[in-house]
Parts: sequence; C-alpha cells; structure tokens
Amino acid sequence: MRKIVTIVYALVATSCLAQEPISDSTSYGACIMRNDSIVGINEDKPFAMHSVMKFPQALYVADYLSRKGLNLDDTIVVDKADLMQNTWSPMLKFFEGVKAFSYGELLELSLGQSDNNASELLFKFCGKPKAVEKYMRKLGFRDIHVRMTEEQMHKKPAKAIENSSTPTEMIRLFEWFHHHKDDNQYLTFIWKAMADCSTGLKRIPAAIPADARIVHKTGTGFPSAEGGQDMNDAGIILMPDGNHVLIAVFTTHSPSEAVIADIARQLLAQ
Repeated sequence: MRKIVTIVYALVATSCLAQEPISDSTSYGACIMRNDSIVGINEDKPFAMHSVMKFPQALYVADYLSRKGLNLDDTIVVDKADLMQNTWSPMLKFFEGVKAFSYGELLELSLGQSDNNASELLFKFCGKPKAVEKYMRKLGFRDIHVRMTEEQMHKKPAKAIENSSTPTEMIRLFEWFHHHKDDNQYLTFIWKAMADCSTGLKRIPAAIPADARIVHKTGTGFPSAEGGQDMNDAGIILMPDGNHVLIAVFTTHSPSEAVIADIARQLLAQ
C-alpha cells in the first residue's frame, strides 16, 4: 500500500532554503515519491498543467500510433501559414511554406522543446483533448484533465485551468511511465525525448545531484499584470545508485524559476 505523508512548511523570505521568497500571491503544490511513499504539500489540489499537459498527450499519441499501425517516421504535411505565429514554437524557424514532419519529430519538438504548434498538430492528427482525457481514464488516472488545445488556451488564457492535475496524480503517471517505458518503441522514444528536454533547466534540474539525470516536462503560464507566471515541473530523477525519485512542483504566479528549484531541494532533503 502506498504511504502518503503530508508535510506543512512554507517558503518565506527568512528561510535558509529559499534563495528567493515566494510572493504573497504565489501558491504551490508539490510532492515527492520514494519507495511508494509520498511526501507533499497541497499534493491533492488541482493546478493548471500548462505544457506539462504535453506529457499525457504524448502517452496518448503513443497508444494511437500503436493502434493505427503508424511508425514514428511516418509524416504529415504542414503548411506554415496554418500554424500559430505568436506563440512559443521553435519549429517556425525550420521552414517556409510547406514541410513534412514525422510523428517522431513532432513528439521531440513538443516534449523536448515544448513547442506549442507541435502539440497542436498532434491534437489535430491524432486526437482531440477529450481523447487524451479518455485515455487517462483508461489507465486509471482520474485527476488528470485535458480539455483545451494550445490554440484554445492562447485564445482564452483564463481557461488554462481546464487542463489540470494534482501533483500526486502527475507523479503517479510518471510512475506508470517508468514501469512501461520499454513496452514499445513509442514509449521508449518518448522517454528519450523527455530525457533530452532542454526547457526548465533552472527548475528541478537545478536541484538534483550533479551526477543524477532527470526525465521531465515543464509548463509555463501566461505572465500576469503583476509579472508573475504559473510555473511547473514534474518528472523522474534517476539517481546514481540506480534508484529513482518521482517529483512534481506546480506553482501559481511565481516570481521566478528558482522557486521551483528551492521547493524541489526541500522535498529532496526530506
């Protein structure tokens, strides 16, 4: 039976662990799992996933490709004119006019670089948000909700909370992923793409031991008028001794990425 322990603490300006204080408007939920024991704060509260959503989406895409008999190097034709232009999308730099992208390339862009257009294309060609959420339910995850595409969130940022997860449910999903990463070529590919993730290096990666590795996905909301942003990070820390640790940190109206690193350090010190 999984053991859940709730810890109560706060990051404040005087904390010896906090390099930067969390502002009065910031709230957060976080948890860590070692050997089936979960320690956390607000770990069962739902938070907007933002681009962490691309992780459950990718697991659904892996299932879709497997069911349809499609290969990672199968391609879809993309017209740049059809893509969102005013968004985070490294793929926009790759081409003009029309270009064929493989499913593997789109997954790498979505997971490794958090490309919003890549995620939108996966929604378009593999299945809408309701299909992703249905797959989460099939796997047994009831507290992960995927109801908005990237384009819909850009049009209505306040509705980003409709793509939500609790910290506990997210680390449970990463636990499932860790157990199933070698089940097929698609899941193995996703594992590698997330191990090579280039976003959020000042978040959880900044808190782990130098010789550890991390497989993770970040998420970032739109800036508020006050300058804060929702910032998230969740994943699997692969320790040098062969053990692994599952961790998720979700924040609202955060002043900086360093807040996530500070919370992660406190969790790792438990």
